[in-house]
Amino acid sequence: MFKDILREQQPVVYHTLRNALEHNRLAHAYMFSGPSGTPKKETAYLLAQSLVCRESGFACEVCDTCERIAHNEYADMIYLDGTSVSIKKDDILKLQHAFAKTGLEKTGKKIYVLDHAENATPDALNSLLKFLEEPGSDMIAILIVEQLDRVLPTIISRCQNIPFTPLSASQCYAAVQEDLEALDAYLLSSMIRQKSEILEASESEDYQHARFLMKGMLERYLSSPYDALLFLQLEGFPSKQKKHGKQAMLYLLDMLTIFFRDCLRGSRRQSDTWYQNMLKEYQKKNMDMAAILQILMQTKDTLLRSVNLQLLVDQMLYRMKEVTEYSLEIVETR
Repeated sequence: MFKDILREQQPVVYHTLRNALEHNRLAHAYMFSGPSGTPKKETAYLLAQSLVCRESGFACEVCDTCERIAHNEYADMIYLDGTSVSIKKDDILKLQHAFAKTGLEKTGKKIYVLDHAENATPDALNSLLKFLEEPGSDMIAILIVEQLDRVLPTIISRCQNIPFTPLSASQCYAAVQEDLEALDAYLLSSMIRQKSEILEASESEDYQHARFLMKGMLERYLSSPYDALLFLQLEGFPSKQKKHGKQAMLYLLDMLTIFFRDCLRGSRRQSDTWYQNMLKEYQKKNMDMAAILQILMQTKDTLLRSVNLQLLVDQMLYRMKEVTEYSLEIVETR
């Protein structure tokens, strides 16, 4: 049951919502805020189920009504997804029009969920604000937000904000280490803070390609930065190959960042032999790890605005090569 997972991972959220449900002290609008990977959407659906389920407190999650909520088949619930496409003013107006009518379900509750509400257009947010200012007694709003600073303060003030805290990397690692190989468990738990998302990512072609590139690049870069560059040019993101894109590159940059960060401070959380051996070999080289980390972070920032992956990879490796050669020259002259 998800409510058991919520109690374990987000105890403050769990007890806040449970008390509100048990004492019938529900707000007319909630804002679930927190970083990517925290179970905000799952909690929004659990709250929606709990509003209409016959079971008191949290929903049973298994009855017909709960199942219809879970599959977006409940007539008086509307879910707007702003994850990849902005929520527009027309979407909010359609929502208002639909909820102005008499409800179709017996419970009388009307629920709407706005996922990634911060991605709504300014006109949509202004329309939403008017909607929130005049809430119906039978209506509950749930706004899911990752970047709270992008939401109008007037909207935040009209919602009860419930912050979600990310799991620590060590907690995520412990949760997935029996399901994944040691290296995958370590890398993914350092990048993602939700077990289900970690397991899903581990099976994706983008992640598997990025892991292949990371291992190949690190093994070659140790002896020849030029060989590492050639490897990435041929195997990474060749211009004629469109199979792997930005997501694979993001995974690669995150993996390399984790590795060079561990070169600086060490890592105790994982037991993969290949990874530990690589760390020892790189630490012998006296490279400027801080400068390499800065290059990786700048490359990631550029990636979010760039579409030419091959050029970006070439520039990143060339800059890393310069830093490495300069560091080794300094060591040799001492």
